[in-house]
Amino acid sequence: MALVGVLLIVGGAIFRLFGLYMTDRVLNGMEFAVILCALLLLLGGAIAVGGPLSLALLLLVAALALLITLMPQISAKVRGYTLMRDDIRRYEEALRRQPDIPFPHLKLAEIYRQQEDWDRAIEHYQAYIAIHEISADPKRHLERCLERKRIRDMGLRRCPVCGAENKRTNSRCVECDFYLKGMAEIMEALTTPDMMRLWKWLAVVFLVPAVAIGLLAQIIPPAATVGMLACSIVATLFFLYGRMRPEGG
Repeated sequence: MALVGVLLIVGGAIFRLFGLYMTDRVLNGMEFAVILCALLLLLGGAIAVGGPLSLALLLLVAALALLITLMPQISAKVRGYTLMRDDIRRYEEALRRQPDIPFPHLKLAEIYRQQEDWDRAIEHYQAYIAIHEISADPKRHLERCLERKRIRDMGLRRCPVCGAENKRTNSRCVECDFYLKGMAEIMEALTTPDMMRLWKWLAVVFLVPAVAIGLLAQIIPPAATVGMLACSIVATLFFLYGRMRPEGG
């Protein structure tokens, strides 16, 4: 069953690779060939070795295949971030050349509002409104930014059910008793600097013995290998999630 599942994932990854190479032109010929060969060699090695070590290689192949499948989304996010930085640079340059033109202030305010950078968004909305007073939408957005900034500075959060303001430390809403702490808070607690160091060491501590146990499969039960590999993969996922957080977490 594990082999069939991995083969399906690898098939989807290879299909995605062809799309990235032939249609999207994200990969060149050399990159396409190297990734495809590495994937197929790992898959062949996983099938050939047998035993628990084969399961470890299959899990590695599945992880790589899933990463390949997500490459378009990752690439789109990187391109979007690059375009956003280019837009900010272009609008700031326009303001340096002509500081009395309101349009760059509006575009910068919208960019910073989408990034939830309330201080800069407020600054540019106020500059735009000061020059271009008859602007209903920017005034409305400015009020929302000011409100979000107030909530942030006071350490509050709004309940998504009743709209009541609660302290950031509250687990439940003071008005409707709705549970406020969700996955974001849980993941934030699991990716603090201390936890990141713990996940890094757990990934290594469980992975190395698991591979060694795989080579001694006749002596040690395969369940021990599977358990250690599972712990290593979970620790690695938490570590990578923490590394990819915008704050550096």
